[in-house]
Order: sequence, then structure tokens, then C-alpha cells
Amino acid sequence: MGYARSYNHYFQSLRRDKRNQISIHTRQLLLRIELLTNTNEHIPPNGNSKERRKYEQSIYAWMEDSVASICASCSKTFGLFQRKHHCRLDGSVICNQCSEFLSFSTARCFIDTNTSSFSTTNNLAVEQLINLKTITSSTIINDKQNEDYLRICIPCTKYLYNFYRQICFKNIQKDEIFLHYEKIIEAQKEYNHLHPTYLTIINSLLNGDTKYQIIDAQRTYQQLNVSYGKIDSISKYIVKLADKSSNINEYDPTSKNRYTTICHNIRTYSIQILKNFSISTRRVPNEDDIKQVRDEKKRLDHERMKQIIFNIPNINHNSLEISEELEPFIQQYYQVIQFIERAKLAGHDDEVRSLELNLKELAQAMSTVHQN
Repeated sequence: MGYARSYNHYFQSLRRDKRNQISIHTRQLLLRIELLTNTNEHIPPNGNSKERRKYEQSIYAWMEDSVASICASCSKTFGLFQRKHHCRLDGSVICNQCSEFLSFSTARCFIDTNTSSFSTTNNLAVEQLINLKTITSSTIINDKQNEDYLRICIPCTKYLYNFYRQICFKNIQKDEIFLHYEKIIEAQKEYNHLHPTYLTIINSLLNGDTKYQIIDAQRTYQQLNVSYGKIDSISKYIVKLADKSSNINEYDPTSKNRYTTICHNIRTYSIQILKNFSISTRRVPNEDDIKQVRDEKKRLDHERMKQIIFNIPNINHNSLEISEELEPFIQQYYQVIQFIERAKLAGHDDEVRSLELNLKELAQAMSTVHQN
């Protein structure tokens, strides 16, 4: 297999910059919409009056007609039958076919981010915009409400529609299965947080260490079992919801099948979590297990001390018995030997000489203790 390189960080940086750029541009459009849809005595009414055009150009400068020879959206050449129009939000020059008309009432709904302000009529208006169903001049004139409109371009329409979808997504009512699925994820996070601690406690107990006690392992295991039970019971309940549910969308007969599939997939995912729990979680050792492990560790330590002490000079090995007074010296002697090996590998000659001197002093002290 050849050299592999991850571009994930680079992709995330590009995506972050792009999202920031879109967010800034959308906020600018919303600010212009707010200024253009304000109605008071100091703002000229909407229409073709010169005062209104000056006001609109003061919000955002329009592109000069002489500069634009083609439509900014479709790139068609302007001519006798292809008139020039300006987008009120970004000032670009567009043709009539690429013009979208945003009503003042719908525009104000973008400013008020509360989704309840989007009535059914306004929702349809936004959907028409993104589907490029242009509201023609005659439609505006014949509108019963005689409502004001803003002429905008297709790119601005898409920015506004994406913003509208974000508002709807943030305020959408979550289905019951998603609320229960979030509980499963929370239980899984608790399990993932506790499991390494539990393994550390078990390994410490089985290594003969005295840092933890059996009750510590039992308490942590009970907490793991609580998370285990939550995942199991909630996922079973979600499957029951799938069996009881009717069609989620009356206009889509396949919605029930998709809903059922989601519920069963959540249960399958939960079962996999529970299997991993069973495989990776060792049982809590009892007192006999701990005693056996500690006895074995003590035996191995005793054997290691014997091997070390046979390499110590000036000691009669035939009559040697490892006493409690001699045992800490042997442990220190073993540790110094390990330090010397590490220093040699690192090339620290001065440290090696200093440690060898300490080793000789320990050997003399052990010889003195043994003779007494």
C-alpha cells in the first residue's frame, strides 16, 4: 500500500470558510430587506418613482447599465426585446426572465425568525421563488391585496431560501423516536466514559495492585449496567413504536415502511453496542481471584529478587535468606539496574557512571545488612 494523506483538515477549513462567507452574505441580504421593506413617512413608497429608486440605490449601489451587456444570471445579451432590470438586494443587472418578485409580507418573515410568522400563503410564496415560478408584472398589478414586491435575482433567491430552510429545520418538531434515540446516544456516552475506568480498575486488581478494591469495580460495573439497561429497554420500545405507527405522511404510502426501517435500524445498532459491551467487559473478580493473583505476584517478585541477589558481589549466596530488611534494598537495586539500561540506550554516559556508583553503594549496604 502506498503513501496515504488525509485531506480532512483541509476540507474542514474550506467548508468553515465557505459557511462563514454564506452566513455573512445572508445577514447582509436580511439587513437590506429590512431597510427596503420599512414603511414610514420618510421612506418613498414602492414604485417607479425617482425618489424610490434613489432610496433603493442608497441601500446598495446598483451596477451601471452601461457596464452590463449580458444578464448576470443567464448570460443572455440585452437588446431591444431583452430589457435590463436591477436586483434590489445586490444591485446586479438581470433580465425579466431571471427576475424573481418577493412580496413585502414574505420578506418580513425572513427578518422575524419565528417560523410561526410563515403562514401557508407565505410558505407557498417561498417555494415558488426557489422553483423559479416568476410572478409577472401582470400578477402584481392584478393582485387583490395590491401588495408591494421587491425584484430580486436568482442567486439572492437561493440564499433566502436556504435561510428559510434553516429556520424550519431548527424549529421542526422532533418525532418521538428521535427523542428516544437521543437518550440512547446519551447512555452510550456514559458507557464510553465509564468503560475505560472500569478496565483500569480490573487490570489493577488482577495485577495484584492495592490501589483499588473490589467494591470500586462493583460500583463502576453497576453504573455500566445502568447504561446497558437504558440502551436495551429504549431500543426495544422504539421497535414497538414501529409496529404501532400508521402512515407518517398520508400522501406518501411508503412513509410507514421507512419509519419502520429506521426503528429496526436503531434496534440493530443498539444490539451491536450491547454485544461490544458483553465482549469487552470482564467480570468483577472475587476475593479468591484477587488472593490468587497477589500470591502469584509475590512468588514472581521473590524469584526475581533471587535472580538479582545472585549478581551482587561480596555476598555469600549459599547462606543467603531474603529477609524483610533486605527486601527494599533488592528492589532499589533492581530499579537502579533498569535506570542504567535506559541511560545506556540514551547515550548518557555521565548518568551511567553516577548510577553505577549508586549500585556499588547499595551492594555494600546489602552486604552489611546481611552480615548483621
